[in-house]
Amino acid sequence: MLFSYIKLLRPHQWVKNIILFAGIIFGKKLGDLESVERAIYAFFLFSLTASCQYVINDFMDRKEDALHPEKKHRPLASGAISPTIALLFTAILLSFTLIFSFKLQPEFFYWVTGYLIFNIVYSRFLKHMVILDVMSISFGFVVRAIAGSIVVGVSFSSWLLLCTFMLALYWGFGKRRGELIILEEGAKGHRKILEEYSVNFLDLMMGIVATMTLVTYVMYVTSPHTIENLGTDKMVYTIPIVVYAIFRSLYIIYIKNMGHNPTKAILTDWGVLVAGFLWLLLVVWIMYSGSGQSLPFHL
Repeated sequence: MLFSYIKLLRPHQWVKNIILFAGIIFGKKLGDLESVERAIYAFFLFSLTASCQYVINDFMDRKEDALHPEKKHRPLASGAISPTIALLFTAILLSFTLIFSFKLQPEFFYWVTGYLIFNIVYSRFLKHMVILDVMSISFGFVVRAIAGSIVVGVSFSSWLLLCTFMLALYWGFGKRRGELIILEEGAKGHRKILEEYSVNFLDLMMGIVATMTLVTYVMYVTSPHTIENLGTDKMVYTIPIVVYAIFRSLYIIYIKNMGHNPTKAILTDWGVLVAGFLWLLLVVWIMYSGSGQSLPFHL
């Protein structure tokens, strides 16, 4: 039973909230232990809020999920947990999460609450609107980035926010494409919005947003404002790693056919994981090696 409740919260999806640490990295506050602590608290509070939202979504979609080859194993869709008990459990957990979010920082609480409300609106309305359904999911990643920056008191580059939005859009369209392929004729029965999409159309969208993701990242690392804020012009050396990661993800989506589950695809693909680790290592080294700031660890 405990495993069912853990599964209900989908902790593997918490990887999406790693973006909350972008503020502390690009704000050059990795050496500030208080900021690191606040960022970690923010990560878990936001993750628990997102988990509560997943439960609400699963409650609303439990009948459709029962028709899906993978989602039918979710606790609510399979009947492992009573819908009433699940909602009661979520209400209690969400109450504590929001209270502690306010204690951490009121403005962070407002963004977390806004994220929750927006996702409820998404579940009821936006997810049934073609293109807006994917854009809404991408907006959630921008909110994560902003919330993570606010809690440590740093500003976030507009170019980096755009890059975040485009990357999430890219994976969102990839997920829709994967759902169309894996569900085949049953796609429309599982998710009505899939009637509005075709594989060819999604291929076009993915090509556009993949290009825009690379362009916005290049604009970020070469921007005079970024160079001035970070105190270095060497971030340009991270571009090849980002290019590889985008190309590798195209391989995952088109060759390995794992686009329907982006989180699993990312966590199980060595190429993406190694690229992400190397990118993070290079970013931290470039930003801190000549800054004179100390880190809580040695590079």
